[in-house]
Amino acid sequence: MNSITAGNNTRIIVPCIILFTAFLFLFNIGKRDLWAPDEPRYAQVSKEMRDTGNLIVPHLNSVPYPDKPPLLFWLINLFSIPFGKITALSSRLPSAFAGIGSCLALFCLGKSLYRNTRIGLMSALFLATSSKFLWMAHRVAFDVLLTFFVTMAILCFYKGYSEQKNKGWYYALFYMFMAFGVLTKGPVGFILPFCVVLTYIILKRDARILKETRPLTGGIIFAAMVFTWVYLASIYGGKEYTHQILFKQNVGRFASSFAHQRPFYYYFINFPINFFPWCVFIPSIALYLFSKKGQGKIQNILLPLVWFAVVFVFFSIVSGKRDIYVLPLYPAAALLTAWFLNEFIEQFRDRHFKKIGYYPCYSLCGLSLVSGILLPVVVYEAYPQYTPLTIPFTAILLLGGIMLLRFMKYARIIPFLFTVIFIIFIIFNLSTLKAIPVLNQYKSAKEICGKANSLMKPGNKLAMYNFFSDPYLFYTNRNYVEVIHGLDNLREFLNSNEPVFLFVQEKDFRKVSKLPEIPMFVLGKDSVGHRDILFVSNKDM
Repeated sequence: MNSITAGNNTRIIVPCIILFTAFLFLFNIGKRDLWAPDEPRYAQVSKEMRDTGNLIVPHLNSVPYPDKPPLLFWLINLFSIPFGKITALSSRLPSAFAGIGSCLALFCLGKSLYRNTRIGLMSALFLATSSKFLWMAHRVAFDVLLTFFVTMAILCFYKGYSEQKNKGWYYALFYMFMAFGVLTKGPVGFILPFCVVLTYIILKRDARILKETRPLTGGIIFAAMVFTWVYLASIYGGKEYTHQILFKQNVGRFASSFAHQRPFYYYFINFPINFFPWCVFIPSIALYLFSKKGQGKIQNILLPLVWFAVVFVFFSIVSGKRDIYVLPLYPAAALLTAWFLNEFIEQFRDRHFKKIGYYPCYSLCGLSLVSGILLPVVVYEAYPQYTPLTIPFTAILLLGGIMLLRFMKYARIIPFLFTVIFIIFIIFNLSTLKAIPVLNQYKSAKEICGKANSLMKPGNKLAMYNFFSDPYLFYTNRNYVEVIHGLDNLREFLNSNEPVFLFVQEKDFRKVSKLPEIPMFVLGKDSVGHRDILFVSNKDM
């Protein structure tokens, strides 16, 4: 089957990608509340930035927040202007639009790399429908934004390298997007694309490329963008803030993480799970690249291969690991998968592809059918009251599995792949209507905070005992909540003559309530995530 020609179809494909990803990433995005741990924290930091007018040094609970640079918080505030306040929707819009931009950038890169519009289109759709990337595009997070800037930096580098016109502009944009990456998540925004490009240049053995990138001019652009903020932050935040964000939050996490420590093999297990369903092709891609035919084509995929390897190795070395950290390698994985499946489409009758091409496809057929059968059974066993909700999911999975089998029977690979994409599209959007609202009951602190807001008057003191959790700060619409540790401090707080209020975990309440000298009246109770939370006061109301 011939590849889709590039010229006229690009004008049709780009709007189609925008419409598909916009619906996928934006549909129902503001319906659920902000879920701990990260979403309420970043929304609260943005809220305090808005309330104080301090755009240089982010704050959390009225204390400088040195964990992340300010770009995401700036964007959240920008998207919140039409709403007049920070909302769940406005907080998630930067991630959603970054997801759309990442897919468009990947389409352009795939099309430029292979002179093949089909590979560009498939890579964009594979990225959009990979499970972790799709979910993160619906969350308040730095990582989709970072992925967008890394992808754009690599795209601009390659356009400058491969095209004769506008080289200077492309390379200038390369440095600008790296600077945006640093303003998003610190030095990693520079390290990842720079190391990818440097490794690629070394393997190409073409020193001319390095000179072409105009490192002096680019360095000035980069420094002007990044160090303007760093300089202002050092003035407004002081030496301690600057030290925290430049060293402890970056160098410290690399050398000896103080959070999320994982073994070096963490991503070998975690990445394939999060790249579902396209992870089923990873073993086939590896087998093909080690074959004689595949080894002859490694030069064709050198850039995405280097991209994937550099990011994977970098984060495997870093002591602190989370599944979202490696999100910037998902575009590379999508490109490699699209390239392999394009090879499969064009050589599907080849004996070699009888195994490495067809087996993963049949496994997806089986997964769809088995999931459709087991889903209602599993839900009935665990949560019987929600069994009726599984009916549409079961129908889609079973019908989709049957269609996939039929396409494979007649070796119709392209309709097979688009059916997989369509199944994911329907299942995910249906989940936002049916499953997410159910989970929201258990993941959101908005309900108990609403109860608290209805009972408290302006000026009443509010505290948390033995824990601090961002949702209770955000949903009580405050910029500061006292955190109390120790029985003596709690006794002093609750023995106030004025009504005071407290969020306390049920396990701590059971211990403290036995002490007669500490007055505590329960006004509300809720389960939020793994915590059972009580809202109490020193006065009965």
